[in-house]
Order: sequence, then C-alpha cells, then structure tokens
Amino acid sequence: MHCPGINEDSIFVASVDNQITGLAILSITTEEAGLRQGNIIELQAKDVSSMQVLIQAALNYCNGKDVDTIVVVPPRLPGANMAFKDWLKLETGVMMAKTLSLSSLLHVLLSNEEIRNSYVGKKIVFHIGEDIVEIGDIGSESEERAILVIMSPQTFLKIIFGQVSPCVAYLTRRVKVRGVRDTLPIIRLLRMMKLPTPLNVSLADRM
Repeated sequence: MHCPGINEDSIFVASVDNQITGLAILSITTEEAGLRQGNIIELQAKDVSSMQVLIQAALNYCNGKDVDTIVVVPPRLPGANMAFKDWLKLETGVMMAKTLSLSSLLHVLLSNEEIRNSYVGKKIVFHIGEDIVEIGDIGSESEERAILVIMSPQTFLKIIFGQVSPCVAYLTRRVKVRGVRDTLPIIRLLRMMKLPTPLNVSLADRM
C-alpha cells in the first residue's frame, strides 16, 4: 500500500526499557493554495507521556519541512486533553489542529489572486499574537494610512477554519481594525481566507 506523504523518517516510535509504548505515522500533503499540511494519520500510545513524546517528534519534523498546519485525532487516554490544550478543536472530541507558523500560513492565504485584488492600493498590517505581517502598498501621493488588523492566534485560526465569522469576531472585539472608518472590506478579506476543514484519514481507512 502506498500512502502519499509518508516516508521512513515520518514514522515515530516511543519506547521505554526497549518496550514499544507508542507509534505515530505522519503524512505531509500540499493542499489548496499551496498549504502544506501535516496529518498524523495514526497515533497509538499506552500512556500520555508516550503520546506527548510522539506529538513533539511529529511537530519537530513538521517544523523542518515548512509545514503550515498539523492535524490529529487524539487517542482516548486519561489526561490527553491537557496535552492538546493549545490546539484548536476542529471537531469537538475528534480532530485537533495546530498552526506551526502563523506568518507563513497568512502568506499562503494571501497568495490567492482574488484576495490579492481585494487590497490593491492599500497597506494592511496584520498583528496576530507576536507575528506581524504587512501586505500591499500605498502610493506616495495617497493620503490613506496603513490599516492595522489585530487579533489573537486562536481567533485567527477559528476564522480561517470557519468556526467563527469575521463579522462576529469584529463585533465582539476579538478582531480590532484601526486606521479606516469602513471596516467592511477588511471583514470581507477575512471571510475570503476561510479554508476547508482539514481531512484526517486514518491509516486503517486508507487500506
């Protein structure tokens, strides 16, 4: 059986005293708009500590492969929720996602031609957590100011994965827009960034 995106380096084993305590199999695929997604298609562990070792190994591997997001279906282990406390729940109790580089992911989203056309003649500065990404440009004769869009990494992920609408996020002040009176174009821009929910297919389902 051939599984796309899997090689010997993307299979991880946890062990204690020469006894195998867990296994993780990672597949890396290129999705829509060039988004590189890591899929942990198999994750089995006898205990939470083994699971954490496997998850960290997968994250380290993805960081070295310029992966934008990683998804996994956590095993049903006591205490597993704490291990994924900083991950985004895409499907409650089923699938979790984590973004490895917000700035890289934002650049991938903004490479879409329709999105690029929406901010022609404008300069927008996205301030997402500690990441700052500037897009567009203002002509030297223009009196317009740069537009600042501020949100947390969690809000950004919820918007792009369709868990909260940009309009609701703005009205509840989870998204702040400064430097412009008419915020509707920014709301539309955020709406266009929505990604399809990642598809995680287990190894058993691929056979």
